[in-house]
Amino acid sequence: MSFDCIACDRSFGSEEALEQHLRGAPVHAPSFECSTCDRSFGSEEALAQHLRDSRAHTQAAETPLDIFFRSFPDFDYNPSLPPATTYAYLRQHEGWRRGDVDSTDAWDRYQDALESELRMWYGSEDDLTAWHALCRAIGINPLPKACKHCEEAVRRTHVNIIDLIEWGRKRGNADHEVRTFETEAELRAYTQRTAKIFRNTWHQEDSNVVMRHLLRKIFRCSL
Repeated sequence: MSFDCIACDRSFGSEEALEQHLRGAPVHAPSFECSTCDRSFGSEEALAQHLRDSRAHTQAAETPLDIFFRSFPDFDYNPSLPPATTYAYLRQHEGWRRGDVDSTDAWDRYQDALESELRMWYGSEDDLTAWHALCRAIGINPLPKACKHCEEAVRRTHVNIIDLIEWGRKRGNADHEVRTFETEAELRAYTQRTAKIFRNTWHQEDSNVVMRHLLRKIFRCSL
């Protein structure tokens, strides 16, 4: 008589041997799953620490964009609106014209806030959680299991950075993934038409997953 482990397709000569196998084999070790990140942990404590520390589960009271827009006390800020739309309303509210000192200063601070927001929602290129956040945003499914496979999956993707930030601000609860484009020319036309402009400083040495792999030269001169 044999005692079989169906999961491993192995047979044992006694019930005790099978039970020992079930206790000791890694394949049968209990795992604790984070469905949001598609990751497994070996203990409940490890999962709890992940839920506390991961960006994907951190609900910031105020983001860098919130702080920027709320620095204008007379402006009626609605955080549910897209950042580009809100900035257009702010510019109209303040009566700024291109080239004004106040307008230039506000634009620079807005771009700084966008970059900080991007780093908040999408982390380092050696962080699998950051890669998975990016993959979810652009609709890659199933999620690759390693950073290098994530990089391969997104390598030729063209996407507007402001759209990525907006998706992150919704904590990934958007009705659909971020729009992607087949060519840089299509992305450039979309960016110009929607005024969803992210200042491109071309961080070749930047380790941020988006800055490193998806930032494109949309404009050849500064705006």
